[in-house]
Amino acid sequence: MIRHRHRRQLLGVGLALAIGLSASAPHALTVFDPLNYEQNLLSAIRALDTVENQIRQLQNQAQALTRMDRNLLPQSGSIGPQLQSTLSSLRAQVAQGEALALTVRETEAGYQRLFPTAYSDAVTGNVAIGAAKSRWDEAYASFKRAALLQGQVADAVGSDGRLLDDILGRSQSSLGALQASQAGNELTALGVKQALQLQTLIAAQYRAETTDRARSIVAQEEARQRFQQFLGDSRAYTPIR
Repeated sequence: MIRHRHRRQLLGVGLALAIGLSASAPHALTVFDPLNYEQNLLSAIRALDTVENQIRQLQNQAQALTRMDRNLLPQSGSIGPQLQSTLSSLRAQVAQGEALALTVRETEAGYQRLFPTAYSDAVTGNVAIGAAKSRWDEAYASFKRAALLQGQVADAVGSDGRLLDDILGRSQSSLGALQASQAGNELTALGVKQALQLQTLIAAQYRAETTDRARSIVAQEEARQRFQQFLGDSRAYTPIR
């Protein structure tokens, strides 16, 4: 009797649950549209791709601006002052001293004074000795100037080596095109400076050699004329018969 009653209670509860579920089913279930979901998902993916493309474009633009900024960065220093100082010292060394200046006008005037092309028979011994002494002084001063320039150029080799190391270091550490170009210009300027040193040294050395050679030629000509004056025209001597 109790079993039947209990069974009827269980059946009643089950029936009530079934009725409740059937009654609440239309409200609990969500309507799912696969096509709409797919379209929404594709739209979201496209929007995400668009955003990622815009981000990449902004990153590329930022990198391009960074490279442009680096290309416009100048070098922090320059070897120009050192080069100008060396060239100024070189010009001062050439200008000082008693030797003829390495210019066309002063060279022409000096040669007309020291190395005349014609000699007068009236020139006395004291005048000739004084002229020879002036020519010797000029040759001595010219050789001295060439020797001093040789020493100056030799001393500049060490400083040029340090400047070269500095330029190569700047070139290797260049961040952009402007710094690399400036390093190349400095290297060219160093080469031009060394070429000017060499040209000045060659000019001074050849000037000294030319002056000494001219002095030797004049001395030979003076000796020939004095020997000719010593011999005379042979009329002053009458041989004994």
